Amino acid sequence: MGGRFVLEVPASVTTRFLVATQARTLPGPGRLPDSLGGGALAREAAAMLASAVLAVEPVTRPSADLKARFHRLAAPHGRLGTVVAARRHVAVTAEGPPAGQPRSAQAARLAARALAAAVGGTVADLDSRQILPGTPPDAEPDAEPEGFALGRGWVSVFVTLDPGDGARARIDTAGLHRFGLPEVAARHVPYASVLAAAHLVRGLAWQLVAEQTAWLGRGHRDRTRATRRERAVSAADVLRFWGAGPPGRAPGGAESVAVRLGWTGTDCPDCAAAIEAVPPVRVPPGPPVSGASGPVGCASPPHTGPAEDAWWRAAAEAMPKIARAAPAPSGGPRALRHRRAT
Repeated sequence: MGGRFVLEVPASVTTRFLVATQARTLPGPGRLPDSLGGGALAREAAAMLASAVLAVEPVTRPSADLKARFHRLAAPHGRLGTVVAARRHVAVTAEGPPAGQPRSAQAARLAARALAAAVGGTVADLDSRQILPGTPPDAEPDAEPEGFALGRGWVSVFVTLDPGDGARARIDTAGLHRFGLPEVAARHVPYASVLAAAHLVRGLAWQLVAEQTAWLGRGHRDRTRATRRERAVSAADVLRFWGAGPPGRAPGGAESVAVRLGWTGTDCPDCAAAIEAVPPVRVPPGPPVSGASGPVGCASPPHTGPAEDAWWRAAAEAMPKIARAAPAPSGGPRALRHRRAT
């Protein structure tokens, strides 16, 4: 597999949470560090608050951008109404270089959860477009894990009708942009292959974040980096997305599927384009699109119709036959919840 795919690395990234509450008063800013608990992550969140890298600010008048992010949230109607119609909203925002991820995002979520626990509120993750699970009455607030896995609520996967073909589906991630990456998409997916496509974008998302984290960890500060255009996404990559697979990259084998990276449009307000997982049965990418600039310069190859269906069936065989990985009881191995692939 050859060819290079160029990605732009932003100078800074932003993580956005919103705490919605019916409380009439909010705790003073000096009290929040005391609510963070102990541990290395709590100390990091307290340091970020002290240096104003992490901002906690009441929202007195929602901006047009915030209102648009409200409407992008995906949640049962009752929970969404709890957030939108709350008496008070507090923005919890962390901004900094992508080399600080995922730690700064974890610290921001810890602060948002601690504030929500103090005011009986609800946390909305404006980047992954989801409302975090609530804490039952009289229970201890959920602790933010010191360890990190994308599947612990950091990246959501959405299924919609493909706008170019109403007989097929489109799969999109939400949340990757806070790690300095475009979102990942799969287009023209047969309905019978939706689960496989969702797993494919999860596995690819894990690969891209792992690569970028390692690249930044080696001290690179360039504004662009190149990665493999053609690659294999394995079942193990999908499990690593949930923090349930073996560490490190494994070579592609029987339990993997070959894909090519392309560019496609996106409705992500923080992304110029999305990375498309393209079936290799399509023709190679063409020349840069007229008027496009920078690394988002190549259009995705055109859809080849039913010729791709056999590839999607093969992808379904390679991807895990699970709906999601579920946390195991404390101290035990992580459990997998199985579901037959469609």
